[in-house]
Amino acid sequence: MPPINVLWLIDHVCYDGSLHGGGRLFRNVVPRFSADRLRLTPCFLRATQTIRDVFADSPVPVRVLDKHKFDPTTLRALLRVIKEEKIDVMHLHCYGASTFGRVAGLISGVPTIVHDYDTEVYFPYPWYLWFADVALSPRTGGAIAASPMVRDFLIKKRRIEMGKIRTMFHAIPMEKYIPVPQNRVMAAKQSLGVRPNTRIVGTVTKLGPQRGNEHLLHAARDVLKAFPDALFLVMYKPTRFHRLPSRKYVEVSTVDGGPAAGLQTLASELGIQGKVRFVEWPENLDELVSACDFMVAPFLSERFSSVHLLEGMAMGKPAVATNIGELCEVVQDGVNGYLVPPGDAGELAGKILKLLTHPEELDRMSRNARQESQRYSVDAYARSLEGLYADLAAARRVSMRRFE
Repeated sequence: MPPINVLWLIDHVCYDGSLHGGGRLFRNVVPRFSADRLRLTPCFLRATQTIRDVFADSPVPVRVLDKHKFDPTTLRALLRVIKEEKIDVMHLHCYGASTFGRVAGLISGVPTIVHDYDTEVYFPYPWYLWFADVALSPRTGGAIAASPMVRDFLIKKRRIEMGKIRTMFHAIPMEKYIPVPQNRVMAAKQSLGVRPNTRIVGTVTKLGPQRGNEHLLHAARDVLKAFPDALFLVMYKPTRFHRLPSRKYVEVSTVDGGPAAGLQTLASELGIQGKVRFVEWPENLDELVSACDFMVAPFLSERFSSVHLLEGMAMGKPAVATNIGELCEVVQDGVNGYLVPPGDAGELAGKILKLLTHPEELDRMSRNARQESQRYSVDAYARSLEGLYADLAAARRVSMRRFE
């Protein structure tokens, strides 16, 4: 059987200077597709010059259609691509692509998949999109939700039937499963100024509201009273802007001393400044995560991603996380980590302390975390997508034969 021709259509792949879900997924998953099963045609509706440069070395050449979100010529351009590339299935990422793409699919008879990464809480749902979704959802072949929150959004707002939706969180790059050499782990510990046997509790996060970092520091204070030979390592990605619910991006306030100054001040007030390290997005992130005993995700919002938690699990790091959103689907309480109520610093401290003081429990959960993470590898993600494309392409062929 010849390869399935798939069109990936993405509105644009960058928010606030960084790749969003569709862009990251493209970079991670596309190289893992089987050339025998799939031939991919990726298109961006629009892209800045910076994004063009980022994707210049893409393993599959990317077309940029240069269409703004209300450009009426977009439909004609898509129909031309469908015809030229003999497209069998369209994978449509975000609002504009899912609207223009499904209309093109309706005209051409090509089945479509809608893929959403976020919801109207942070990216307002345009009133006019409601009319398009009501009309097009019955003819939508499938949908992919990046989180439980997005899954509910697809059902309630975008009118997609539950049975058509797959929830697919993240695609962990295969290099995350390769153990970091011990000498590099020891070098990472040395860079932190700690002894080789120091126990390290790690967090990979961004700074800003609802991340729960303040609650983590309060938990750290309680943990260190009972287990003083521990270090809390906060590896953070600074953000210049933060999007508040139903509002435009607002600038994150910073004070003298860098983006983590507020947390550093809190650590000092709590008397734990010597036991907390704040490291701004280090080049040796994997080495530092490997040096940690386990990871903590104290998020207060169900919107935030579990991607770094999953990457830590691929390295054999169990997790202590709040029981919201995708975190409570990724972490199995008592199996590969612990779940705690959001904002409960006391409960968070208790679970952290339990892992620090029960090495046999930590070892068991480490093995389980690595095993569970295999479900989220780029290879598993690619195979799942290939299966979805094959099902839709086969259904299309059956439908076409009925009219021959």
